[in-house]
Amino acid sequence: MRLATDRSRTRRGVSAAWALGRGQDASGTLGAVDIEHLEGDATRDRLGEIESVYAEAFPDYDLGDYRTRMRSLLASPGFEAVTARDNDALAGFAYGARLTGASWWEGLEPPPPAGFTTETGRRTFAVIDLAVRPPMRGRGLGRRLLDELLAGRAEERATLATAPHERETQAMYRRWGWRHVGRTPGSEGETEDWFDLYVIALRSPDASSSR
Repeated sequence: MRLATDRSRTRRGVSAAWALGRGQDASGTLGAVDIEHLEGDATRDRLGEIESVYAEAFPDYDLGDYRTRMRSLLASPGFEAVTARDNDALAGFAYGARLTGASWWEGLEPPPPAGFTTETGRRTFAVIDLAVRPPMRGRGLGRRLLDELLAGRAEERATLATAPHERETQAMYRRWGWRHVGRTPGSEGETEDWFDLYVIALRSPDASSSR
């Protein structure tokens, strides 16, 4: 897993979406939930409850690793989180940060077009984690969290990563408009040997560079 701002950046958009898919109830509907946008300091203040939902969504992942990653991520440029509350209880969250360098794309196969991996510090927003508590899955909350996270971003595009074996998750992202751009090797300490990368356009390059 790796951080969007450097070679150690976490690519947890992968497992997050997979967790959303387990135990889905296709007949479920999403009722009224309270959506809130948070910057780094506000997210840090609520990290305890975010961590609890993370542990519930990803029981196989190490919380010590998560805490280490979050300390770095919360200080990353352009960090933003979105939370959803149901009856005042945290039901899910999504967050990410800007790419400040091109290491996210390192080793991308097939080779991308010229200029694709160029990063200016304002070009690309990386979605890192997306989690929904099991009782709230299958109601569209994951999609709403992701839409809320990206709706106000000034970057040209967003990216996320998935594990190659998570075919249902990848099919879901494609239905949501994300485009598969290739596969990159995982680094030491990451959860997968390879990651499939996806991209979605947020606005025109001219519009993003002017904001």
